[in-house]
Amino acid sequence: MAHYFTNDIVKDAPEEITIHFRDFTYKLNSNAGVFSKDKLDEGTRILLETVLDNQSEPVSCLDLGCGIGPIALILMEYWKYTEMTMIDVNQRACQLADSNMKKYRRKAKIICQSGINEGQYACILLNPPIRTGKAMIYSLFDQCMEHLATDGHFWIVMRKQHGAQSAINYLQEKGYEVEKVARDKGYWVMKISR
Repeated sequence: MAHYFTNDIVKDAPEEITIHFRDFTYKLNSNAGVFSKDKLDEGTRILLETVLDNQSEPVSCLDLGCGIGPIALILMEYWKYTEMTMIDVNQRACQLADSNMKKYRRKAKIICQSGINEGQYACILLNPPIRTGKAMIYSLFDQCMEHLATDGHFWIVMRKQHGAQSAINYLQEKGYEVEKVARDKGYWVMKISR
């Protein structure tokens, strides 16, 4: 079985999907083997709405686990001067994200790799790949905090039933400040600061 958080070879099934977000409509290139291949994931939508309502435009932003690119694309509609970086382990997702950025004439640095290897970011967004398991997710949390600028904010969306409270406990035990900014449809959006 193929998973979006791997580079499994899956059958090519390209399609164009339509995403509506607030005042904007996007037609994005998608394909089999990527996260939320046929729609904007509900957790991602809630994360985007919460961040846009509660985060001033940062100098730099990392979309970790960017998939085909809806988070970065939508944020860049509102944040005109933010330097955007996108990372995903899935090569097909990165290729699609690149094509979607070009389609909407957006410039972002797209890196195909597992986790974060370099850079400091004023804002990091993550809709964690729950199926990878707690050890991998917490490793991503640690990487995000390591690469977060001193006064930056790290945003996570998680379902309560998928361990949101455990994630909060883990981050607080590490000494970070965790604010539960939104709760909607079983999803919690957390803002983590140093």
